[in-house]
Amino acid sequence: MGELLLCHEPIASLPYYVDKVGVNLYSMEELCYYIAGNTYLLDATFMNEELCTWVEKQMGLYKLAERLRDIMRSRGPLSDFAEAILRQTTYLEEAEITEVLLALREMEEKSDFECGKIRADRLMEQDKYLGAIYEYKRLLDSGEAEGQNALLLGNIWHNLGTAYARLFLFDEACDCYDRAYRLNQRGESLRECLMCYLLRQDEEGFLEKSGDNCIDDMGQKEIRNELFLAAKSDDAQALLSRLHVLEGQLEGPDRNEAKKAIRDLVFQWKEAYRRSCKV
Repeated sequence: MGELLLCHEPIASLPYYVDKVGVNLYSMEELCYYIAGNTYLLDATFMNEELCTWVEKQMGLYKLAERLRDIMRSRGPLSDFAEAILRQTTYLEEAEITEVLLALREMEEKSDFECGKIRADRLMEQDKYLGAIYEYKRLLDSGEAEGQNALLLGNIWHNLGTAYARLFLFDEACDCYDRAYRLNQRGESLRECLMCYLLRQDEEGFLEKSGDNCIDDMGQKEIRNELFLAAKSDDAQALLSRLHVLEGQLEGPDRNEAKKAIRDLVFQWKEAYRRSCKV
C-alpha cells in the first residue's frame, strides 16, 4: 500500500483485489486507506457484491456486509456505502471522514461526464498517465461529449496531450494540443503544440504551424528559449553532471561501481515510467 498500517481488525487470508488500481487489500484499515487516497477515483462499480462477500467472509463483519447490501439494494449513494465502511474502524479521524464524504457528495451532484474529467485529472495528479489517457479518451468518445462547450472539450484535449507528452509520445501529444487550440483558443495549448514539434525534431512542422498561427520570429524564439531553459534547470544539470562523472569512471579503477550506478539509474527511470503506465 506504500506505507506501514497498524491493523487492529483481522487480516484476510484472501485479499480483496481492486482491479482499477491493481492492489490487494488485506484489512479494513487498508480498505479505508484506499477510499481516502482514491476518493475521486471511486464510482458506482465500487459498490459490488464481491466486496460485500469479502467483508463478510474474510473480515467476519456480517452486520456491515448486510448494511452494504441494503445500500446497494435500495440504490443508495456511494457516499453512504463509503461512510459505512469508514466508520467501521478508527483508522480515519472524524475530520478526515467528513472530507471524504464531502468530496463524494460533491461528485454525486455532478454529471457522469464531469465526474469522469475529475477522475482523469486526479490520475494525472498521481502521475498515472496511461490511466488518465484512457479516461480522457473515453470522455471524448462518449455521446455526452457532443453536448459540452468548446472550452471544456478543448481543455480535455489539452490534458490528454499533456499525458501523452509526459510519456514522451510527442506525435500524439502534438495532435492533441492542436485539437485543443482549435477548440479553446488558449495560447498555452498552441505553445505546447509548437514545443512538441521541436521535441520531435520537426523544424519544418514548427515553422509551418507558427506561420499558420501568426507566431513571429520573437514568439518562436521565446518558445525555443523556454525549452532551452528547461534543459538547463538545476535538476537537469545535476543529472548531467552525475552522468559525466560516471562516464569518466568507466575507464578507471571504479568502473564496476560506475557500471552498477548507471544500471541502478536506468532501472529507476524504467520503474518510474512503468508506474506512469499503470492503469
